[in-house]
Amino acid sequence: MNKWLNLILLMCLALSLVLSVACTGRGGASDSSGWEGTTPLSEALANGKPTIAEFGATTCVPCKAMKPVLEGIIADYGDTLNLSFIDVRYNGSLTTKYKISLIPTQLFFDSAGQEVTRHVGYWPREDVLAHLQELGFI
Repeated sequence: MNKWLNLILLMCLALSLVLSVACTGRGGASDSSGWEGTTPLSEALANGKPTIAEFGATTCVPCKAMKPVLEGIIADYGDTLNLSFIDVRYNGSLTTKYKISLIPTQLFFDSAGQEVTRHVGYWPREDVLAHLQELGFI
């Protein structure tokens, strides 16, 4: 039973991603996020600083809630940390590459550009900061 429920849930999530791209009428890579302090992911992973990559959508309510949390962290720690926002509606290849199935998803990369951990869903500032300290990023 759980196997079928998981399969149905995964299919619904995939369909919602496909529909969100189809409904926007856009499919190319674009960072129209308006997020402050963001760095394109390829540049962030190559510049020698740890990186938080937020996979989400500008129309997603939990993603909107994450925006001030992550922008505030970058405002405070941007000299030692990167932030990249990847809108899943416009960046299908990155979404597929990193196996994103739910949004928002935060990926944490070390200074060598290797993924070390990820989190799915909204995360309060205090919890993100505690995780960054555990990782030794701040």
